[in-house]
Parts: sequence; structure tokens; C-alpha cells
Amino acid sequence: MTNSNPAIVSLGNEELLASTREILRRGCVVEADLLFHLAEIEARSLHLKMACSSMFTFCVTELGFSEDQAYSRIAVAHAGKRFPAVIELLRSGKVHLTGLRLLGPHLTEQNHREVLAQASGKSKRQIEELVAKLAPQPPVPTVIRKLPRPAQMPLDQAASPALPRRAERPTVAPLSVDTFKVQFTASRAFRDKLQQAQRLLRHRVPSGDVGQILEKAVDLLIEKVTKERFGVGRKPRKESVSGDGPAKSRHVPASTARHVYSHDEARCAFVDDRGKRCEETGMLEFDHIDGFAETRSHDKGRVRLLCWAHNQYFAELRYGREFMDRARALKTSARRPGTGRGALTIPMDQGALPLLDPGARAGST
Repeated sequence: MTNSNPAIVSLGNEELLASTREILRRGCVVEADLLFHLAEIEARSLHLKMACSSMFTFCVTELGFSEDQAYSRIAVAHAGKRFPAVIELLRSGKVHLTGLRLLGPHLTEQNHREVLAQASGKSKRQIEELVAKLAPQPPVPTVIRKLPRPAQMPLDQAASPALPRRAERPTVAPLSVDTFKVQFTASRAFRDKLQQAQRLLRHRVPSGDVGQILEKAVDLLIEKVTKERFGVGRKPRKESVSGDGPAKSRHVPASTARHVYSHDEARCAFVDDRGKRCEETGMLEFDHIDGFAETRSHDKGRVRLLCWAHNQYFAELRYGREFMDRARALKTSARRPGTGRGALTIPMDQGALPLLDPGARAGST
């Protein structure tokens, strides 16, 4: 990402962060003032005088909001008229607009202070769970149905480049404190495998409940992958007598993998200058703190888990961004069909970039 604004480029790191936070603070203040103005416009019925039948129409046609922006801002403005603390939380930046929109219908004179306090600093997903606690919903019925075929493209558009279709995101939404709605689109092969699993597990799950069967399947998948990648659950082997010498391979031994996985609690170990630790638990990779190329060692005390982004970050600090950009370009070209599959002979730490051809050592980090 490049920035052509010389005033911003000239800022130091701390100045850039401070400036960004100040802009965000001002943005929250402006957003709160905007909602006050919208509420007053509605109170004076000015939108009706401007040939708009509703505030929603006024916001979209006169103010240029998107439909989502109009809906959220009107909903929060209404909640703010009932409970002024809503707007003040938005002004302070403690709760975002989307979160307040989700909470609005569930706020009462009796609970609004406690609920808003609980929502402070929470993400959208966390607020969705708070809403599910306030207004639990019944379990949804299990449905497996065939989706209709996509509409046939008109002949006059067949020769034109196809427009990218909006990807339908799977749904994982809380219904209550302990239940979630899970919805996704599967292939026919998946449907067939699910039916086979229902038949095989009929003695354990007589009802054939899809949720129970998928949970058992996910349990097995987690067990398998953590064993393959981090040695968890694998029977310990005797340490090699020559284990004190230089390692011949970048592959992290299972005993070291188990120790690091447990020590770092299956989470990125990066901690910033404020003492805040990265919360990422996906795309984890092993990082040799002192650089494997220099030490040729898998010392348990000098290996840690890092998420992909922080592993890349440390690799750039060690080898430089230009070198890393070239290495990443080489990795990308090696994956393209017809470009060959060879080893990347670059002194990278394990995990920052694959050192073998794409597809080798599948599942390792």
C-alpha cells in the first residue's frame, strides 16, 4: 500500500499512530453530532417538506448515505432519543455504530446502563452474543435442500466479461448463550458423505442430528491436525543422541512442536511495546527467534508461535522488505502452472516463507 500524501509520509511512527487516533476521535464526535442533527430533522418533519416520505428516503436521496448507513444511523438516533447514554458512548468511541444498532431494540429503562457498560469495547460478534443473551431465540430446524440453478445469462451478455458474483458468507449467528445457527452451502459430495455418516453413526446418534454428527467430525479433524502440525497427542519418541548438534532439517521436531504449542497456548506469541499480546489463533507458524539459518537449532526455548502476519513482520525486520518482496514474488511464480517446482534456496526462517517447493511438507508451518 502506497501513500502519495507527503505530509503523512513524513510523520514518524508514533506521530502517525497519534494522528490516526485523533482523527478517529474527531470522527466519533462528528458521528454523534450527525445523529443529533438527524433526530432534530425528523422532529421538525423537514424530510417531509423535502418530498421525502421517510427519514430513510431523506438520508439516501438527500444526504447520499448507503442503505446500510441510513438504517443504522436512524436506528441509533432513535435509541439515542430514548437513552442519551447511547449517543455519548458513540461519541467516546467505546461502542461502534453497528453495535449500538444491534443493541437498540433490546434496551429498556431498567437494563440500558448495564447493557451499554457490557458492550463497551466489544466487537460486533461479541455484541451479537450479548444480544442473544438478552433475547434468546429457539433452535432452528435442520434443513438440507437443493438450491436452484443460477439464472441463465441473456445471449446479448454471454460474450461480455462476467461480473464477479458476490460471495455468500456462511452464517454463524448466536441464538442464545449456548446455541448458534450455522448455515452454509455444500456440494452434493458433502451431502452424500453426511448421509453416509448418519448411517454409520445411527447407533450413537439415533436421530441422525446433523449438528451432533458435524461436531463429532470437527472433534476428529481438530485432533488430527493438531497431531500433524504440533505433535499434540502423538506418542513421544526418544530424543536422538546426536540432538545437541546442528539440525539437518528445518522441520521442527514433534517434541519441540508440542512444547511450543502448549507454552504459547495455541496463540500468536507477539507482544507489543504496551504489553498487549496478539489475539490471533489461526494461520499459526513456528518462528525461530534467533533465525534458523544462523543457529541451525530447534531449541525449545527459542522457538515460538507467530501468526502469519507477525512472522512476515519479523522476517522483514531481519532480512529487509526488498528481500522479502523478491522472495514472495519467487514463491508466487513457483506456484503458477508451467513455471516448475523447485526449492527456494533463501535463508528464510521456517514459517515466514516455504523453503521447499509448493505442496511439499503439506500441513507443516
